[in-house]
Amino acid sequence: MSFVLRKISAGGGSAMADEATAAALALAAVNDSIQYGDYLEWADPDANNGMGDDRWTSDIDKAKKFATFADATACWQAQSAVNPIRPDGKPNRPLTAWSVCVERA
Repeated sequence: MSFVLRKISAGGGSAMADEATAAALALAAVNDSIQYGDYLEWADPDANNGMGDDRWTSDIDKAKKFATFADATACWQAQSAVNPIRPDGKPNRPLTAWSVCVERA
């Protein structure tokens, strides 16, 4: 069994974490209106001087596969080694700009 990361959003909003907040996603779950988007194909938290770079695909066959749920979560939470701390003092984890779910592939 393998796992993938998939973008999620609430209602008609985007999957950007500042829009697809926990509260918005909880309300969307209650209303059965969570929208599922593309799958993570590739990511590098150190690209672009630590700002990260990622590619997403609608094709699950092209999605990056993870052996465990924990491996998928660790990828999403990966901290840049090039620029590990954001200007606000928090860890720089570029992929957490997206709201995602972990799914079985």
